[in-house]
Amino acid sequence: MKLLALFLVLISLSQSRSNFLENEQRDISYPKQIDKLFKKLDEEYYHEEKEFQYFPPSFYQKRGLYSSSIHGNAMDKENSYLYHLVRQYIGCPDSNMFVSNFVLSALLDCAELGTIQIDQDLFEQTIDAILEFRDKNQKQGIPSYSFWMQQLKNQTWYSSPINLEKIANSMKYMPQWVKTILDKMGLKFVAMSDMMLDVFHLPPDADDSSVNIALGYRIMNSPLIRQSIKDKWIRHNYDINGFYNLLKKYSYRPFDTSNSSLNTIDIRTYFGFNEYLSQLNRTENFQLFTTWIMSTDDQIEKLIAIPNNVNNFDCSVLSNTLFGLHHVLIYSNQTEFDKIFDQELQGLYLNSTSIINYAINSQIALKYPDIAFFYYPSIYDFYWFVARNVHFLNSNKQKVKHNLIKQVADSLNESMKSKGTEFLLNNSKLDKNGNIYWEEFLGIYNNKTYNEDTTFSTVMALNALLDTWTISIDIDNGISNRIFDPKTPKNVTNTIQRGMQTLLKENSFSKSNQNAFFSGSFKSYNTWFYYPMNVNYYLNGTVFDPHNPPVVLNEQVAAVRGIYNQSEYQELLQQKWLGFKPFDKFLGYNYESISYPYWSSPSITLSMGMSLLSKYQSIKQD
Repeated sequence: MKLLALFLVLISLSQSRSNFLENEQRDISYPKQIDKLFKKLDEEYYHEEKEFQYFPPSFYQKRGLYSSSIHGNAMDKENSYLYHLVRQYIGCPDSNMFVSNFVLSALLDCAELGTIQIDQDLFEQTIDAILEFRDKNQKQGIPSYSFWMQQLKNQTWYSSPINLEKIANSMKYMPQWVKTILDKMGLKFVAMSDMMLDVFHLPPDADDSSVNIALGYRIMNSPLIRQSIKDKWIRHNYDINGFYNLLKKYSYRPFDTSNSSLNTIDIRTYFGFNEYLSQLNRTENFQLFTTWIMSTDDQIEKLIAIPNNVNNFDCSVLSNTLFGLHHVLIYSNQTEFDKIFDQELQGLYLNSTSIINYAINSQIALKYPDIAFFYYPSIYDFYWFVARNVHFLNSNKQKVKHNLIKQVADSLNESMKSKGTEFLLNNSKLDKNGNIYWEEFLGIYNNKTYNEDTTFSTVMALNALLDTWTISIDIDNGISNRIFDPKTPKNVTNTIQRGMQTLLKENSFSKSNQNAFFSGSFKSYNTWFYYPMNVNYYLNGTVFDPHNPPVVLNEQVAAVRGIYNQSEYQELLQQKWLGFKPFDKFLGYNYESISYPYWSSPSITLSMGMSLLSKYQSIKQD
């Protein structure tokens, strides 16, 4: 009975409905649309704690969090309607801190722009939930955060996604016919999940930690948030310097000569950025923020491990890392600023900014998006992550305490107001009624589209444009307005205006609010291990042949140590690695022979939509 119940849970339909065929053209006002989204968002809130159970089927829910689910990007050759239903409605609810952090930040946007009043009780309940994700292996007060909540075993705290682990454990007892059905449905990774349990035991990361820091500093400096919430946050997150010491400790140092793993990087990351890395000055002590707050050397067998056992960097993660750091640098007093922003952190800050600018201004964002943005399939995530740094710095120019911050602000402005804006404008589309929108890859294959991520993509692209070209002006007691940069090109303001009108249609957010907000790193042929490596061993110390299969992800370390001579690297790219030659171009996210998990959250689409509408309606129009 348990097995049958679990299978029914896996194929159960979500409570939401996709009305993507509707085409209601009636416009509504900004306040009415924001109010509608606010009410919908409440439906995505976990008001009560729920335990996982097989029968009647129920997934674990952490009270205070906002919903997100793990879906599979299943696709067949025809891109049939059946697989559209699989993508849309078959998912595993996931209780993570990341989604809820972004929702709270969006709600704070709306409150500061005067469009909503925050329910302080619900806000505090979500903060209470988020604070439980702090890495308990670190000293009290260090704001190092994990994507999932932790459990204690052998005096070590490790990540434990309850719903995923329950499903994976149950797969051990599933009959083969059930696994075959899952495979046919494009959910092979579910059928094989019992062999991937150790993959779930992730270390804390710079992404979760940094968005927590950014939200926390906003809370601490907002008169709109009550004191009890501020007291709770600072009680758990007071050692900011301790956190940045961790980021420095686990940074990527390709020229480091010590006997450690800090000079190694994921072979896919190296491939994507090999041209940039090959030009580094070998006499300088180059360092770069990494995704995971851990090194290969410090992994704990069966408890805490970096995915694929080697660190990487992701330009979206780097952008969020800068966003957290910018809040620290702007809001800290001079004593704290001088203590935290030492020479080493300044180098990491500049190098990370340089990589972000490279991703915008080179072709890597188009040529290798699955590698440049490892954990973010939506390229609009990246552009918005950078744009909100631009907006924050532009809105706080008078608080900048160091010339390096001004230098970073200038360079990010230049990138986003040129190549970044160009990309966003060039990828806009027109529907049959002349409305401007954006879309990405969910449901798009074989000359068909099911508009699965259209609303989300439109919201994120417009947020990126608005945050690039507007600044916030304080009015009174925490309330602000937006104004356009007087140099904003007319085609930018026109595109934004027409895109906003698209989202003011009666049923804009009654269509699909699904998205691929983030994912694991394996999501295309390009993201498998078919690239040159000079580190190739199993965790037991045995060296493996890097040119021939098999690939044993959980047990191998495949990495690049140091920096290759570029001509040598180009020669290595002509060889086979683990049985295959490297792919020289991005093959896309949608292939019928590949299915991979991604996190979708209507909560993100709805809250980001509220934030966007609030920003635009606050602008004083001429």
